[in-house]
Amino acid sequence: MIKRYNVRAGLIFSVAISTMATILPRIIRLEVDQPRLILNNFIYLWAIFFICWLAHHFFLLLDIGSGFFSHRMATPVISIICSVFLIGIFTNLFNLGTVIPINRNPGIGLYRGQILFIRLFRGVLISACTYFAVYYFRLMLILQQSKVENEYLKQGNLQAQLGSLRQQISPHFLFNSLNTLSTLSHDEAVKEYILKMSEVYRYVLHYQERTEVPVEEELAFIRSYIYILESRFEEGLKINIRVDRANCSRKILPFALQLLVENAVKHNAISYSDPLVIDIYDRNDALVVENDLRPRVALDASSGTGLSNLAQRYRLAAAKEILITRNTAKFKVEIPFLL
Repeated sequence: MIKRYNVRAGLIFSVAISTMATILPRIIRLEVDQPRLILNNFIYLWAIFFICWLAHHFFLLLDIGSGFFSHRMATPVISIICSVFLIGIFTNLFNLGTVIPINRNPGIGLYRGQILFIRLFRGVLISACTYFAVYYFRLMLILQQSKVENEYLKQGNLQAQLGSLRQQISPHFLFNSLNTLSTLSHDEAVKEYILKMSEVYRYVLHYQERTEVPVEEELAFIRSYIYILESRFEEGLKINIRVDRANCSRKILPFALQLLVENAVKHNAISYSDPLVIDIYDRNDALVVENDLRPRVALDASSGTGLSNLAQRYRLAAAKEILITRNTAKFKVEIPFLL
């Protein structure tokens, strides 16, 4: 599919080159008494430059196969040959309705073979020059997009780290204090709770600067996080995890599941009589977090950027999209595996 910027740039390029090749030299030589010939030349050159531009973009976007066609020179060679072929077809069609002075010089007798050779040489030259112009413009655009995406990714990582730091009060100190507290306590329930909090902080310290995490380790972390939530809400919260062992070695973004579980708890009503059910399971190439939808009357203060930040992180880190589905009874988010 040819993008709009390709067409716009091609039009500008074609008009500029055809103008310089036809109108300017004739003005300099004061040959302006044949406007129809000048117009014919301009239209012809503009058309073949634009045809080459579109053809080269098509082959640069096309994924050429294996073998000979995988050679780095295969794309330019095939693109130039096809462009010359299209130029020949257009030239013959154009000749049916008008005279193209660039094809022949009335003062010089040329054989048909010589005319064909001149056309072929001119077509190869125009096609090759246009190809390198297209390749250069596309390379500059790719480099520019790469820089922009890298900046977005850096900003996203910095925001995620800043948010993590805001929610932590000296994590190392707290982690060490929790370990000490667990040795001082004699109540098994308290010791278990402290142990789970230690595991949560251990995971945060280990993965807060990573860009991916195995599903198995994220699930181990989320189980410790769930234990803390269930200790708080008791029978008002039920969380079920059903993930195939074959998918446990795959990777996702760190803290993705925690964010989705936290959102479900934060934005939905929880009661002992009607527990909030959250299901975590795998489907196709994604992990799914699904919860009952019953919005709370009074919500805690929220920036509303949690899901959008997660979507942006996936978009920049893996060029993948999360899928959000909502109906009257359920709210579901699918996060794709990175590997």
